[in-house]
Amino acid sequence: MKARRRITAVLLTVALFMVLLPAAAWANSEITVITSPGCSKCAAAERALTEVLSNYQESTFEEVIFSSEEGHRIVKEHKVKDVPSIIIGSSVIGYKDYGGNESRLKILINAALQGENISVKSEDETDSNLNIEDALQNLNLSSAVTVFAAGLLAGFNPCLLAILAFLASTVLASSGRRRDLLTMIALFSLGIFVVYYIFGVGLFNVLQEKSTATMFKLVLAAVLLILGLTQMEDARRLNASRASLFRTDWAMKYVHGALASKKLSSYFLLGALFSLVKAPCVGAVYIAIIGVISSHGYASSGLIYLMLYNLGIVLPVLLLGVIMTLGMSPEQVDDFRNNHKVAIRVITGLTLIILAPLIYWELI
Repeated sequence: MKARRRITAVLLTVALFMVLLPAAAWANSEITVITSPGCSKCAAAERALTEVLSNYQESTFEEVIFSSEEGHRIVKEHKVKDVPSIIIGSSVIGYKDYGGNESRLKILINAALQGENISVKSEDETDSNLNIEDALQNLNLSSAVTVFAAGLLAGFNPCLLAILAFLASTVLASSGRRRDLLTMIALFSLGIFVVYYIFGVGLFNVLQEKSTATMFKLVLAAVLLILGLTQMEDARRLNASRASLFRTDWAMKYVHGALASKKLSSYFLLGALFSLVKAPCVGAVYIAIIGVISSHGYASSGLIYLMLYNLGIVLPVLLLGVIMTLGMSPEQVDDFRNNHKVAIRVITGLTLIILAPLIYWELI
C-alpha cells in the first residue's frame, strides 16, 4: 500500500514538473523584440510571439527600436542581423530564420522558451563583417530597382529641364567650351546628391521614433494626395497655356551670380540651391520613398537604398549633361521640356495619388 502511494507521489511530481517546465524556462528568459516603426513584418512577428506567450503565465516582452541607444546596445551585444528579431535569453530569432512563415516562427519561439539555443553564428564573425553582410543581405533586387526607378521619376521633371537648359546655355555663351559644361554638370549633380542624401539620412533617423512614424504615415498620405492633385491641376493649367504653379524664377539672381564667378565651388553650391528649388517638384516622391524604406525595417541597408534613390535623382542631370556635351543644344532640351511638360506632370500626379493609399494601408 505504501509502495503504491510512493509510486503515485513520484508520478504526480513528474507530471507537475513537466507542466511547470515551460514556465520555469520562461522565467529565466528575457524576451526582447527588435523592431522598426511602421514595419509590417515586425507587427506580424509580435502577433506570433503574443500568441505563443499566451500559453505562459505572466509572459511579457519588451519592444526596442533598432535605431535607439538601447537598440544599438542590444544589436551589438547579440549580433542581431535582421529587423524584426526576437531575442529570448541567449537565442536570437531573425527574420531570415523563418522567412515570414509564422508557423515556423512559433516553433522557433517555443524551442527558445524551452531553453534550446537556436542561434547559429560562426566563431570568426566580427562586428565589421556582420555590418557588411547585413547591409548586403538585406538588399532586395526588386526593391532596389523600384527605389532607383522612383529616383529617376523624381529627377526627370520640367523643373530640371528648365534650369539645366538655362545653365548650359549660360556656360556655353560664357566660354564656348563643352568641357566646361561637363565640369559644371558633374559638380552641379554632386551638390544635389549631397543635400538630398543629408536630408534623407536626417528624415530616416527621425522616422525611427514610433510616435513620429505613426503620425507621419497619416500626414504623408494626406500630403501625397494633395500634391498629386496639385500636379494634375498644374498639368491642366499648362495644357491651357496658363502659368505653372511651380515657379523657380526667384532663384535666378543667385544663379547669375554663381555663374559669373566661374568658380568650381559655385557649381556645387548651385546644385545645393537647386535641390531646394526642386523640392516642390520632387519632394513628395522623395519623402514617400523614405517612408517606405523606413517602414519595411531595412535596418542596415536603408542608407544604401537612400543612396540608390539619390543616384536615380541625379542620373537624369548627368545624362542630359553628357548629351549636351556631345552636341545637343540647350534650346533642344528646352523644346523637349515644353513639348512634354504636361505628360510629365500627369505621370507624377498619378504616381503620388496612387502612393497615398498604398502607404497609408502599408501595402508597400
